[in-house]
Formats: sequence, structure tokens, C-alpha cells
Amino acid sequence: MIGLIVTGHGNFATGITSSFRLIAGELPDYEAVDFLPEDSIEMLTEKLNNAAARLAGCEGILVLTDLAGGSPYNVASKMRMERKDTMEVIAGINLAALIEAGMGRENAADAGELARTVEETAREQVIRFLTDEEQAAAAAAKPAKKTVVRRGNPDGPKGVIVHARVDERLIHGQVAMVWTNTVGASRIVVVNDDVLKDDMALAGLKMAKPAGVKLSIMTVNRAVERLRENAYSGDRIFVITKNIGDMAELIRRGVEIDRVNVGNVAKREGSRNIKKSVNLTEQDIEDIHEMIRGGHSVTAQMIPNESDQSILNYLQ
Repeated sequence: MIGLIVTGHGNFATGITSSFRLIAGELPDYEAVDFLPEDSIEMLTEKLNNAAARLAGCEGILVLTDLAGGSPYNVASKMRMERKDTMEVIAGINLAALIEAGMGRENAADAGELARTVEETAREQVIRFLTDEEQAAAAAAKPAKKTVVRRGNPDGPKGVIVHARVDERLIHGQVAMVWTNTVGASRIVVVNDDVLKDDMALAGLKMAKPAGVKLSIMTVNRAVERLRENAYSGDRIFVITKNIGDMAELIRRGVEIDRVNVGNVAKREGSRNIKKSVNLTEQDIEDIHEMIRGGHSVTAQMIPNESDQSILNYLQ
């Protein structure tokens, strides 16, 4: 039997599992892994590794995730690179795809064959209802060229940092699908010394990068050099650091960043929670105050439609 793991943001995994059980009953060799707001990447990785360990007796594993470029997909993809032929990963699943995966395992030769069938089913089930008149009109019309819609201003000033975010997950669903479009970024600059030493993390960032957006990954020292010399004069730049200390160091060393958004900072020893997904140590708080004293705005927005009020309001 091929093992199944379903994972996604919030309660996506347990929610879609409940729907499946309502239609088709219980699933053997099956794990549902939720990625909750309070979970760090390390916690999600541990959850998925534990789920895979419980399916160790299966003939391969198929992991179904909610969003390409999201943290569940990125972590699962790294696991797949380690396990190679014993694991397959699909993003963007729907209930029909899960039913196909659950009911079609006995007839699939291996996880790869099952993955191909599930992928096809997921695509076929995305259907827009049209009346007979609308179908006739659509058939008569020439297919329109699909364009990428951005809510930001990609035609605005180039060579400027349009957004600077602290996010321990670096590039994931919120960054790739929401923030990049909102600020109209044409290049993402990931600044982190450790990620350059991790081939799997590098591969994950490249997979998570939005289509049509350039990606640069560099150390703090290199980022200071490149950003200060205006090396990306043709781009609208989105800077992401994994921690507050690195962002503060960029500013300290002359990188022109007016506003800093603190998005995700995991719980660590000595940290305290100030809002959902933001946990700060005393050093983090000191760095934030230093940036604010220097005239830089620091907010704590998870997503763009949250209030962009000062992070100081959460520190009171």
C-alpha cells in the first residue's frame, strides 16, 4: 500500500480529511498534518518526519499539499529530495484529488504513477460553470493571452527597496503569493548566512520563488555590498531576512531601508510572544528600538490587510 500524507496551512489537512471520510470512509496508511499559526518550520518538519516514520512500512509515500510555494510544500519537497524515488509531492490538491489518491492506491504500480493520476484528476476538477449561452460565446471568442496581475506597482521606481520583511520561513506562501504581488516586487533578495550552506534549503527557495520574479540569495556582508552599490538598479527589490538581527545589521551598515515589517519570528529560548507568529527576545526588542530611534518604521503585519501599526503597540 502507498502511504498518504495530506498537509497544508491552518486546519486544511484535517478539514479536507473530514470531507473525505464523509464521502468515502476511513483511510488506512494515512496522515493529516496541519501547519498551525503557532508552528515554526522546525515544528512542521518534525510533524511531517514523524508522519512519514509512521508510514515506513508502505511502498512509497505520496504527500498532498495545499499551495505551491507554501511552507508545507517546501518542507515536503525537501523531504522528497532526501527520499527520492520513495516519495512524491503534489501541490494544489482538492477533494477530488484526495479521493483519487485514497481510492486509487491499490491499482497504482508505485507512488509516481499514483502522483500522475492524482495530478490529472485535480486539474480536471477545476471547472467554471457556464450556461449554454456562455459556453457558445466562449467557444466563439479567441483565447485571451493570460497575464500576471499584480496589485502593486511594477512600473514604479526601479532600483529601490519596496519592502523589507523579517520572516523565519523566508519564501513561502504568504511571501510568494501575497506580499510579492502586493508590493510589485521584481526581485527578491534573501539575506541569510546559514541558508547558503544548505543545498536543500537553497533548492527549496528556488522552487518557492514566484514565476517571473528574480531571486538573489546572499550573506549579510554580500547584501550590504550589493544593495549599497545599487547593483539591482532595474528592479523593485523585496528584502527578506530570517531574523531581526540581520535586518538591523543591514540598516546599521547603510542599506537604505525605510520600513521593516516583522512577519514570522519563531519561539526560541528566552523569547516572548507579542502577537500571533511573532516571538521576540530582549536582543530582538533592543534591535527594534535601535531601528526606530534611527527613523525607521517597524511594523508587525502577517498579511497586507492587517493593520500596519507600529510594533511598539504590541510591546506595551
